[in-house]
Amino acid sequence: MDGQWAVVVGAALGASGAVIGALTTWVSARLQTRVQLKVAQLQHTATQTAETINHKRAAYSDLVLAVDTVRRQMRRVRQHLQAAPEDDSGLRTEQAAVHDRIREVQAAEWVLRLMLSDEEQAAVTELTDAMYVSHGALMADVEAWLAHAQPGQRREPSDAPRFSGTTAALQAQMMSFAGSAHDRLYSHSLPATALPADRGRPRTEL
Repeated sequence: MDGQWAVVVGAALGASGAVIGALTTWVSARLQTRVQLKVAQLQHTATQTAETINHKRAAYSDLVLAVDTVRRQMRRVRQHLQAAPEDDSGLRTEQAAVHDRIREVQAAEWVLRLMLSDEEQAAVTELTDAMYVSHGALMADVEAWLAHAQPGQRREPSDAPRFSGTTAALQAQMMSFAGSAHDRLYSHSLPATALPADRGRPRTEL
């Protein structure tokens, strides 16, 4: 009887061991699956974050380059006033080119603003405002230069004094904007994306 009991007990223990082993394997598999899922989620999040940063970096770059193109085109208008040619067709062409470049800035501005949080909107507004101030000063110089022309006489060269007073501020704002953009793009925290607030919408008038 003792021998039979030993066999029964041994079989029971063996069965229990098999059950416990199966449970251990199942729990281990579950834990491994959870770990793998968590790793996959982290990798997906990291990929999305990297893509978001890359898109924002490109949008920041496009806006800065567009503003710089406007700045250089405005300098060409100023050079026209300094040269004081007799034919105004060149001036009209250069002015129209400035307006076209400003429209490109507005397009780049919209793309970037759609990626920025409310707190990031201010830097974009400050940059574009500096550009509009500089453009307004240049147009005032052009109008004054055209108005002072004497019929039948060659126009006197003008250094575009109003515009000259805004160039340094525009360049400083561009540098400040580039610096703040670099800090945001390469910091460890990425601000949440949000649609632009009404107060931060790009201007559309030309």
